[in-house]
Amino acid sequence: MGSIQVNFEDNLYRPISLRKVKYLERGVLTIRVVQQGIVAILESLSRSDLEDAKRKLQAITPEVRSERERGGLLAASGIYASMSKAKEGTMQTWDTGRIERAAKSITASQMADEFDVGYAEALLAYSRLIQNSQQSAA
Repeated sequence: MGSIQVNFEDNLYRPISLRKVKYLERGVLTIRVVQQGIVAILESLSRSDLEDAKRKLQAITPEVRSERERGGLLAASGIYASMSKAKEGTMQTWDTGRIERAAKSITASQMADEFDVGYAEALLAYSRLIQNSQQSAA
């Protein structure tokens, strides 16, 4: 691919690589797809639909590119593993308050990196899904 000339307000022409633009657009779409995939996995887990969660985990794993996505995927995988080993596909000891405090302390830590932030975000998302499902059931 070549480059094109773009007219800016100062009437200067600067070359822009089309390949770079396509790559950036693809990167943004991939991040959005992975984030939505992790949320879909967590929703399946909140409904205790382990087969659906397993299929989604297998589908989204090759798409993960960033450390933040890896952290979120690890959290979802850990929740899936805990639920698949538990009786009746539920985690009996999930305390949303404790999980939220733990996730907030992870993100507040000066040592936290993108992986940790992704992990904490996934835990918070799952905690909120569980909390919402418990409130709607009551």
